[in-house]
Amino acid sequence: MAFRNNFLKQFRTIFFSIVLLLFLFMVIRIIFWRYNHELFTNISFRNIFPIFFWGLKMDLSAIMWLNIPVFILFFISQYFTQKSNTFEYFIIALFIGINISGIAVNIIDIGYFSYIKHRSNADLIYVFGDSLSSLGSLLKNYWILFFLFLLLSAVLIFFAKRIFSIRQDLSDWRTIFISHCLTSGLLILFARGWQSRPLIPSSPLLQIDSRQLPLAQNSVNTFLYSMVRKKNQLLPKKYFTEGELNEIVKTHRYCCTTGSDQDTMLHKNVVICILESFSRFYLTPGDPHKARTPFFDSLIKKSIFFPNAFSNSLSSNQGIVAILAGLPALLDEPFYYSNYANTPISGIGNILKEKGYNTNFFMGASYDHYGFAKFCRMAGIDNYYCRSDFNDDRFYDGNWGIFDEPFLQYGAGVLEKKQQPFLAVFFNLSSHPPFAIPEKFRQQFSSFTQSPAQRSISYVDYSYQQFFETIKKSLWFKNSIFVFCADHYIEPDDGSGYTSVSCTTIPIFIYDPSYEKGIVDTTMISQVDIIPSLLSNLHYKGTYLGFGNNIFDPSVREHYVINRIGQINQIIMSDFVLGYDISNEKSKYLYQYVRDNRLKQNLIADPLYSDTLQKMEYLLKANIQSYNNALIRRSLE
Repeated sequence: MAFRNNFLKQFRTIFFSIVLLLFLFMVIRIIFWRYNHELFTNISFRNIFPIFFWGLKMDLSAIMWLNIPVFILFFISQYFTQKSNTFEYFIIALFIGINISGIAVNIIDIGYFSYIKHRSNADLIYVFGDSLSSLGSLLKNYWILFFLFLLLSAVLIFFAKRIFSIRQDLSDWRTIFISHCLTSGLLILFARGWQSRPLIPSSPLLQIDSRQLPLAQNSVNTFLYSMVRKKNQLLPKKYFTEGELNEIVKTHRYCCTTGSDQDTMLHKNVVICILESFSRFYLTPGDPHKARTPFFDSLIKKSIFFPNAFSNSLSSNQGIVAILAGLPALLDEPFYYSNYANTPISGIGNILKEKGYNTNFFMGASYDHYGFAKFCRMAGIDNYYCRSDFNDDRFYDGNWGIFDEPFLQYGAGVLEKKQQPFLAVFFNLSSHPPFAIPEKFRQQFSSFTQSPAQRSISYVDYSYQQFFETIKKSLWFKNSIFVFCADHYIEPDDGSGYTSVSCTTIPIFIYDPSYEKGIVDTTMISQVDIIPSLLSNLHYKGTYLGFGNNIFDPSVREHYVINRIGQINQIIMSDFVLGYDISNEKSKYLYQYVRDNRLKQNLIADPLYSDTLQKMEYLLKANIQSYNNALIRRSLE
């Protein structure tokens, strides 16, 4: 009887604490679904039950892992023969503090998911730290989520004191110990999801569609799993022999091979303009989401424009690595924060410095915003110009940094004093949410037909127009190549939704003032193709280490895009997209996205497309193996 009472007492306390947390997480999950309902358009009454069943398992697992220290201390408290108020309050405070953190991570993802298209991982640490300066605007725009956090935290605090109690009527440590063992066994079973293999964030893919995976996940699981795997994220793959792999994916190549040893390099200045949160639709004529961009429209007509351009990343701190270092984003966190950051890279700055280039980076945010200063050093960019160098906070946007128009003018002035040839990378800010533009321009760009995001794009267009008006007067202008590329996609704010293909569509175009006639090149291109293609335009002769292909090389047989959407590695080719779950080593979807633009008909099991499936798996696995091996070995050679 004593054993049963003791076991029931412990189990009752833990049971009610778990039920409370399950209730709170379920509320958050439902709100997550409703808040992002346009992103989960293929959910029917029939498949909602497996999604929420897996959600329950993921919530239970998250609760177990979060509360390990709470349950351990609670078990220890059972051996006390007298009530200890201090110890009791400490356990309650620990329970509240840990679980408020879990609630916060899940609520953050309600708003953050629409930008990154997956649940939070280790990257959240860096993003959160760099977003503190704009906390005021975030609270203003997402006040309802902040209110939800306060409400659920209050519920947690209210019930916490009523659930936990140290008071113990028994002094027989043997019965207490046995009951602890039984209770611990149940908790371990919950943590594993009551299945033979432990739960991981991709486990729900065993039964549900990859597009619905984020709805079944708990952000605590994805965040903790990413942190645990941070030191050993990548495993060596052996899909192919080394000889086979080098024939499929060439990360080590000699550029511009000719019969002569003479240096044929065109020492043109290189200006790379990384466009913040620019989706391709903003610049696509006829698209209902197109912004008013008269300058970009005119510039594109004189440029090499790529209407089939895609990103290899979903965030700024990964997009910059793909653009300037030729590495796709296949890690949970930015490359330069990872355990593999000491892998030598052929950053565009490193390459051009060998040819005598002066290398520069311009961004109106604070120094090392998003860790960009760290990465610039890795990529061979020596001079870093930021908000403190601009040194005039009258033009501060109140969120991220200096408005684009004055900062671009500042950058033009700096370049005027530079010795040629130079590399200049501009990373604009004003098209980042909350899309702030200067007061004096608000009426000029305000329109009932344009959203705040579109208005900010129009302001960026105006800012670059003014920038070009200034630099056209410079002697260096006509001896330059300008590359425009977005860091990542942003979802339309009309609720029209996205797919795993559309969320990687970005603008890329190359402008050379010495060529007035534009070209529309329909070849598929991605961010990692920029460096080898740019080196080709410059007639660079030397070694390049990195992913991507020279878009102008007619010998390249297949152009494709590699990226990662949550737990799925993805390859996009001319007509099809394939998603591969590397955790379970299994392809999850195959869509003919050109015809089926909403990705509704999964062709993975259709024998008519078995050759396509095999070909795309072949290429994707080769890239995964090459990427993993390169970072594990700390060498792209």
